[in-house]
Amino acid sequence: MIPISDSRIRSLNDYSENNEGEYVLYWMISTRRPNFNAGLQRAAEIAKKFDKPLLVFEAISTQHKFANDRIMTFMIQGMNDNMKYFESQQIRFIPWVETPLQPSNGILKRLSKRAVAVVTDDFPTYYPRMIIERIKHVIKVRFEAIDSNGLIPMSWATKAYPTAHSFRRHVHSRFVEAWSNLPNSNTIPKEHNFWMNDELFQSVLKTSKIKLTPFEWIWRVCQGGTIGETALATLDIDHEVPAVNQIEGGHTKALENLQDFIENRMTRYHLDRNSVDNSAVSGFSSWIHFGHISTIEIVQTILESVGWSPTMVNDNLRGRRSGWWGLSEPVEAFLDQIITWRELGFNFAFHRADYSSFSSIPDWAKKSLLEHKDDPREKYTFKDLENAETHDELWNAAQRQLTRVGVIHNYLRMLWGKRILEWAPSPEIAADWMIQINDRWALDGRDPNSYTGIFWVLGRHDRAWGPERPIFGKVRYMSSKNTARKLNVRTYLERWAKESLLWDNLEVKQCNINV
Repeated sequence: MIPISDSRIRSLNDYSENNEGEYVLYWMISTRRPNFNAGLQRAAEIAKKFDKPLLVFEAISTQHKFANDRIMTFMIQGMNDNMKYFESQQIRFIPWVETPLQPSNGILKRLSKRAVAVVTDDFPTYYPRMIIERIKHVIKVRFEAIDSNGLIPMSWATKAYPTAHSFRRHVHSRFVEAWSNLPNSNTIPKEHNFWMNDELFQSVLKTSKIKLTPFEWIWRVCQGGTIGETALATLDIDHEVPAVNQIEGGHTKALENLQDFIENRMTRYHLDRNSVDNSAVSGFSSWIHFGHISTIEIVQTILESVGWSPTMVNDNLRGRRSGWWGLSEPVEAFLDQIITWRELGFNFAFHRADYSSFSSIPDWAKKSLLEHKDDPREKYTFKDLENAETHDELWNAAQRQLTRVGVIHNYLRMLWGKRILEWAPSPEIAADWMIQINDRWALDGRDPNSYTGIFWVLGRHDRAWGPERPIFGKVRYMSSKNTARKLNVRTYLERWAKESLLWDNLEVKQCNINV
């Protein structure tokens, strides 16, 4: 078993391991899976070194800004999968959901007092980033954050890359090296006993003042519908964002989607991923965001399915969108999205603290947008947009898809953002509105990749375009009219129409998409 590379390990304090500690603690906060989990693997390595049991603490906080029924249900479904896995591996697992009667005050600090070391997940945005920064100063044993976010360790880049092309060259130059140093699929080595005996486990729960979240309650949340809604009613969270039943959290469901993608959609990916009625999108983003499946597992499974090896690389095409891998067009198109574009977002957030700020866009885009800041605009409020109450039915349909099922079709998500830029009172407010809506309603919101998409709308990772237009300036322009010409949107409009509207009222020519 290859040990975790030092490039994935970030020390959070100057303390050493506690030789008198009784266990190694893995605090699972973003890589919420057992497979291809560098943090879990690192914790197991330390436990084996000190011949100590391993304790896994998966905590779900309700104190962050966008905690709601949708997010909680998806996360708890993944937690349920993890419970089954750790039980089968004889690893003590504490599934814990914060409630008004069981707040998080000091739990990790108390757990760490009896630990050899504490290991957690390194994630560059939103709550995981914030909570690590808040708590690292109170942990008095070795505390490490481990990067399980992608195939290329975030620390390998010395800067935030401005374009996909420049970052793609970085990926291509290091991929073969990374490929030989990936986290293991099975992170728990069989030759060591990681089990914590009952006496110690009960003592840890008592001294740490932890009450296990009832398994029956977890099961009820996982059911969704009225059963799940009733169970979640006890939490102090946003109950106006309901759980969805079209997609279920957890590694098991993510693997089912992976197999379906390979068998039924991957060969059409380069042709149909932008289609709204015969889409070949992968659909992985929600599971990837919550850490229920690793992009390493996805890429490895796909490359194995097509018989790829590093000898197939054409290094003369380094930095090109296609050809470098030596594979078919659909496979290379998918790899470019899941590696280059996804990890570009992690690279940017890792190096730029202002990853979610208007200040992060290129100077040319900032200058151009601000020059057009006072251009006349449609006068919509934030609530108009959140409630899908605009004159543009194609945009409304995209917003309804987001609020109903937690995702937007890939291509229409770009249009969704461009129109918010066009309608918001200013480009700065447009950025804020996109973040507010996406982080609240999208299952894959609050993620480096979703911030990449939002700020691409304002020019990040893009170039100046002509002709210069009102409001947009030199930032790339998109319109519903042009989108309707490119895509067959009739079925999409019908599917995501207001419930009270009939198809007869949704003819494309009557939908105000010619604006």
